[in-house]
Formats: sequence, C-alpha cells, structure tokens
Amino acid sequence: MIRSLIVLALWAALPTPAQVGSAALYTNFEQTPAVPVVRALQEEVDSLMAQSGLHFEWRSLPEQNFATWTDLAVVKFSGRCDVLPFAPNSQIDQRLGWTHLYSTDVLPFAEVDCDAVRAFINRQLLALPAQSRQKVLGRALGRVVAHELLHIFARSTAHSDHGVDQPFLTVSDLMADHLDLSQKEAAIVRTSPAPSMQAREGSPAVGKASYEQAGCATCHGANGEGSRRGPALHFSDRGLNAIMLAAKLAKSQPKMCQRARNLNVAPPSISEDDLPDLVRFLSEH
Repeated sequence: MIRSLIVLALWAALPTPAQVGSAALYTNFEQTPAVPVVRALQEEVDSLMAQSGLHFEWRSLPEQNFATWTDLAVVKFSGRCDVLPFAPNSQIDQRLGWTHLYSTDVLPFAEVDCDAVRAFINRQLLALPAQSRQKVLGRALGRVVAHELLHIFARSTAHSDHGVDQPFLTVSDLMADHLDLSQKEAAIVRTSPAPSMQAREGSPAVGKASYEQAGCATCHGANGEGSRRGPALHFSDRGLNAIMLAAKLAKSQPKMCQRARNLNVAPPSISEDDLPDLVRFLSEH
C-alpha cells in the first residue's frame, strides 16, 4: 500500500557466554497464532508500555467496522508466530522488527518477523518445559513490539543503551523473566512532541490527480467524502496530516485490497511522495 518507505529496524544480537493516555493498537497476523502466544504478547506490551502511562485498546485487522482514533499504531506480524518442534540455526544480525519512516517522521505502523524471532530463540525455547514455551515466545514477541511502539509514540529514532529500547536485543533479553523500560525510555514517551504536519507543502491539484489515478474515488467518493463502499478520508476532530493518513492506509490495507478484488479493480497503490499532496487535496474538501 505505502511504497518505498524507509524503515527503522530492530536487530538481534547473539549474547556473549507518546503520549500519555489511550490508543488503539491494530494487529494483523499473516498466520493466526495460538491463543497463549497472543495473550502473553498483549500482556507483555501492556505491562511495558503502562510504565510510560500509555494504555491500548487492542483491535484486529481486518476489522468489521470503520473506527477512527486520534492515536493509533498498526503492527503487522509476518511468518508463523508459534512454537515449532525443531530448532533452526539462529541467525546473527537478523532483523526482528522495524518501524516505517516518512522523511524524518516516524509513522505509526511497524512490522515484526515472527520467523526471525522464533529462529533466534528456538534452541533455548525448546529447552523449556513444553507448557511454558508458548508464553515465553509470546513474551519475546511482545518485547519486540514494545521496542517499535517506543519509536512510534516517542516519534523518535533514538535508542537507549539498555532495556527494551536498545538497538540490539540478545536471546537473554527476549527470554528473561522480566525486562523493564528504563526511566529514560518512559520519559521519552511522556514528553514527546507531536509529529510535524508533513515534510513538504503539498499541491491540491497534484493530490487530486494522485487520488484519481490510484482509484480512491471508487470507494471513498470524488473528494474523499466517503460512500457506501468506503469511509470518509477525513478526521472530524483534528486536521488531517501525512502521518495519520499513512496510518489510516496501513490499518485499512487488508480490507481495501479485498474490496478491490471484489470489485475487480486494481488495489490502490500510494507512494510516500504522494502523501503531502493527498493531504492538501483531502483537507480542502
């Protein structure tokens, strides 16, 4: 959906011997994991992020209704987020998760590679009693998610030198019984500034051309006012900006692609370079 975005990645390293309040957290799994994995993942994220005063309402994609949130994040999980009965070789410098950037702004959507996380810890995971493995895997995935959420809600590419927000997490970090945010990490989320409106001034005429070329009007109306096929591309309680538009597109991608297939039309494809122009066009209608 959003093409050619820069990514801010979390890498794995083998060990030697936002805003305060509520936000929607949308998850999209390539393969649905076991319930204990999901439960442990959510509990770990909630526990870690609560230290910064941030609380989530968990939502799943694709959703059945069109909800609008002032603050949200979208996390996509690729691969298989379950325990496997064998131990592949751990990979050094394997990217576990990443957050997308638009220019210098951190966008509110991230991705986690479940296969990479599982491969990284699987030898140690399989050494545990079978009844605890799913919980430990879910907890490890939760720590990778929390790392990316710190970037999203702090609107920062910075890392700390320890804790969840360090740039390299070890097997021990992911499997430890307890891992905290540092005071520095929590403070970053609490004092983060709002994102910039956009990286450059957009052109409404260019935005209109991009909107029409991408086929957005088929579902969202000629000016983004919405129709029976798709919701309005505006926010009633705050001005539209490139950050929120990118999040809206990322959150809605699975449903939009399915709807495009049902209508026998090409799915919309928007470049990050199109965002400022689309924002100007949609904001003027």
